[in-house]
Order: sequence, then structure tokens, then C-alpha cells
Amino acid sequence: MVNIGTHVSSSKSIDLVFDRGLEVGARSIQFFVSSPRSWKWKERTDKEKELFFEKKEKFNISPLVVHASYLFNLASADENLRKKSINGVINELNLCEELKIDYYVIHAGKAKGQKEEKAIENILKSMEEIFLKVNLKNTVFLVETLAGQKGEIGKTTQEICQLVKPFESENIGVCLDTCHLYSAGYKINTEEGFKSYKEELKNIIGLEKVKVIHCNDSKTPFNSHKDRHEHIGKGSIGLEGFRLFLNDKDFSKLPFILETPKEGNWDEINIKTLKSLINVPVAQSG
Repeated sequence: MVNIGTHVSSSKSIDLVFDRGLEVGARSIQFFVSSPRSWKWKERTDKEKELFFEKKEKFNISPLVVHASYLFNLASADENLRKKSINGVINELNLCEELKIDYYVIHAGKAKGQKEEKAIENILKSMEEIFLKVNLKNTVFLVETLAGQKGEIGKTTQEICQLVKPFESENIGVCLDTCHLYSAGYKINTEEGFKSYKEELKNIIGLEKVKVIHCNDSKTPFNSHKDRHEHIGKGSIGLEGFRLFLNDKDFSKLPFILETPKEGNWDEINIKTLKSLINVPVAQSG
């Protein structure tokens, strides 16, 4: 059975992510370990961690995915901001290691006025510093595919490869985001476009590096370079793109995590929609 999960809130106490996942019928969950919009680091209490491990044992929810704070910019030309970002990632990764989180997903950075080559160089330096400080044994560091909004680095397979390849000896991989891929110019909602993207990914990075898929429709048109998530089948990707991923012989083995708008009971609706697309015949790409 395909593993379909969603992003849940970790507010009040981090162990509540399991309750919130169970409530909507998620098989896997993603959450933040610190506020995505605040630099202040909150230490988790021993009681919280104890409850987290108790529920981890009790609930059949796996894998566990943590998303990095949106404030981090490992590409920044501002040395203070880049240093704060590096320290923020290190804090989050240390907690992930302690909690035995499976995957840590990050938006690597934005060029913001710099040449892209310089931004990539800054990200690589930042990652080198992070891996020197944190020895990842339990958690895999995943670089996310991005839409290319406001100078984002990671909008092409080639850019993702530049960020991942130098650290192949580390616990590192890739997270695909369907909305971001489509907005970046990959026509993943047609059989031809999907096959073409999968082949590119296989040849440049390797399919074995892909560990998680963020499952989001797009509010904006194809190749818009905008990051605007929509409910499954309600955006410009449409159902066909998700059908192709869910029934692919390689991608169907991965966890699909929803990051769609948090409105009413839409998590349950989106999970049900995705389930309805499984085992619907589509051509298999090699």
C-alpha cells in the first residue's frame, strides 16, 4: 500500500504530532521542530521527549519527516544571516538525531541579488560546516526541489545535483515537491513529461537518492516559478500528475506527504483523493 501522509502542527507539545496524524488517517507525518517564522530556539522538555518516544512506539506512523524553518537561507550573502541559518539547522538536526527522525527536509537557499554560482558556493560552504558539526546517523538530510521563486536555488535537477553530489559520503538525499517541479517547468502531469523528468532524475542524481515526495497541486500555471500549493486535483497540475507518481514502480514505494492548505477537513479529503488514484493503470517508465 502506498504511504500517504501529511504535514501536522507540533504546537504546544511535540508528541501531539502523532495524535494529529492519526486524526486525519495519515500513515506518515511531517512537522516543524521549531517555529518556521521565528529565530528563537525552544528547548524541548524531557517530558515532551518521553511522550514523543512513547507515542512513536504506540502509533503506526512512519516515516517521520521534519521540515526546516522557512527563515533559513544557506545561500545568503549576509554573513550574519548565513551564520544564524547554519546554527539553526544544526540545532534542528541535533534534535532530529535525538528523536530518531527519519528525514530532514530543507529549502537550501535564495540567491537574493547574488549570481547563482555564488549562491550555490555559499550553500556548499554552509552544508560543509553543518556536516562537520553534526554526525547524522538516524536522520537523512534532504534537499528539496524548489519552484525558482525569488532566486531560489534547487529549481532544476542540475542545481539539486550540485548541492547533493559533493556530500555523497553523508546521509543525504532529495525530496521532490510536485507543485515546485511543475512551477519550475517540469510537465509532470503528462505521460511524456513525467517520463522525461524521471529519466533526467535517474541519469543526473539517481532515483535511489529520492526519499520523500511532497504531494501538492499548484494554484499557479505551468512554469510560473511561484510556490502556491493547492488541494489535490483543484489546481493546474490536475489528477493525472498524481496518478502517474502514485502508480510508478519506483515512486510508489516512497512516502507522499501533503502540504496542502489547512482548511476544514481537507487533509482527509486529499488523502482520500490520492488513495482513489492508486492502481489506476498508467504506462510505466523505465
